[in-house]
Amino acid sequence: MNISVIIPVHEFNEVVAGYLDKAIESVLKQENLVELPEVIVVAPLGLQGLIECCVKYNDDTFVPGRAPKVRIINHEGKTDYQSQVNLAVESVTTDYFSVLEFDDEYSTTYLRNASKYTQSYPEIDVFLTMMIEVNEKNEGLKLTNETVWAQQFVGENGEMGYLNANALKQYTDFKLSGAVIKKSEFKNLGGYKSNIKLTFMYEFLLRALNNASKVFSIPRIGYKHLATREDSLFGQYQKNMPVDERKFWFDTANKEANFTNDRIIDLSRLQHKIVVE
Repeated sequence: MNISVIIPVHEFNEVVAGYLDKAIESVLKQENLVELPEVIVVAPLGLQGLIECCVKYNDDTFVPGRAPKVRIINHEGKTDYQSQVNLAVESVTTDYFSVLEFDDEYSTTYLRNASKYTQSYPEIDVFLTMMIEVNEKNEGLKLTNETVWAQQFVGENGEMGYLNANALKQYTDFKLSGAVIKKSEFKNLGGYKSNIKLTFMYEFLLRALNNASKVFSIPRIGYKHLATREDSLFGQYQKNMPVDERKFWFDTANKEANFTNDRIIDLSRLQHKIVVE
């Protein structure tokens, strides 16, 4: 298998354990794979109960004859999502990786299909997955990453299925959860930027396109994303972040996408605006 799976976990309790079980099992239930991918759970050091939750999968109880590989990477530094992913990527031994959020799931054929695409199109650096976003009742809310297949979205100078910078600036609702990313290109681009809140995925995509990376959306639904969990990172942003601050982070992303290093962000303009209003 040429894809590793990274699952960032920043806290652990009974609720998280239930979600994490479903996420890991969605990897173990992948169909028509000769070899299961390695699952790397990255988490802060000392989360009580996390090890027991993960190591139970390291035998052939769940997939007879194919023992999966689930390992934990602990860290004592930054625990933000971006830093967790960057750290886990360092230990990835395959050419590609995919980040599975602990409250999300893959479809049973996704990794097989994604692996075929990586073999057929080695020039592509980021394979987005079409995802269905659901609420906590498992009711479908919307599709995401599908708009690159609409001719009116791509425009006359674009290619259907491929994302380009002009289109991304006009329509920013793309997500990298579940995407299959070439490890070498991710590192060449500098990885995710922990100094950028809210728009770090948008900034990474824009930075990739600015550097001539190829981004393609696989035309199959391969990922289910829980979009309404209140304690999720983006749920907290949506609940607590004012509109003017959201605009600030989009403006910042467009500026910082011209640099591969994670630069210090000047928050003085944002803080002044919030105080005045």
